[in-house]
Amino acid sequence: MLSMINVQSWFPNLPLTSSQLLVGAGALLFVAGLLLGLGRKQRVSLQRSLLTDELMAYLGRIADALERQADRPSAHQVAELIERRIAEQQRNSEANAAAGTAPKSRAVAFSMFGREYPEKS
Repeated sequence: MLSMINVQSWFPNLPLTSSQLLVGAGALLFVAGLLLGLGRKQRVSLQRSLLTDELMAYLGRIADALERQADRPSAHQVAELIERRIAEQQRNSEANAAAGTAPKSRAVAFSMFGREYPEKS
């Protein structure tokens, strides 16, 4: 704090008192407040109306649709996944055929509640 008041070391030919520094700081604050006040008048604000409400609803729908679209995998990714699954099933069936064992999975009928139907013998 004392180094800020000791202006004479910065400007040896310009001696300033602390009261002069205080008045200068007040003038700078006044100019800054004046500039802020003038800047507020130049801002644009939209008043709420039926048109702006409808526009915001449409923009919200577009944003939701874009988010849903971004969450979906692309067609290329889906095609790669299907190819991997088909290749895996072929490898499993070839391995089972070579070993002479039946596949471990079997078709099970489910009710609409997800329960298995009892096997009829």
